[in-house]
Amino acid sequence: MITNKEIVDDLNDLVKINNDRIQGYEKAIDDTEDPALDDLFRHYVIQSQNFRSQLAEHIVRIDGLAVSDATSTDVTSKIHRAWIDIKSALTGKDKETVLSSVEFGENAAVEAYQDAIAKDHIPAYMKEDLQKQLTELQAALDKVKGLQKVA
Repeated sequence: MITNKEIVDDLNDLVKINNDRIQGYEKAIDDTEDPALDDLFRHYVIQSQNFRSQLAEHIVRIDGLAVSDATSTDVTSKIHRAWIDIKSALTGKDKETVLSSVEFGENAAVEAYQDAIAKDHIPAYMKEDLQKQLTELQAALDKVKGLQKVA
């Protein structure tokens, strides 16, 4: 029998992904000197803040407790650490390095969302919202890949 706790845990994993994504983009903003990239990355920070809020609403609606703004710290959160790894990978300010690191993080986020959507115990109304978020994440990934080609 599926419990709300399992759903809450899965949604909280996505909250953690978005927390890590926010931190990754904030680090990328600090490490790039390209105003156009700064604007794009700020947009993605706001996007993840909105995603996180939507996820928290779903969690609260089923009497769960959303994780804090902190990034993930448990052993099972390796994929969530992708954005943190970006922060250490961004040693230079060159555009290619920044975009390559951002692409790595976006791939991890897309994969986490795909995994969550594939789970049978996530209710359809939640999957609908997750799919919308995934579509935006995939668009962000495509944008980053496109920028890499011209970098």
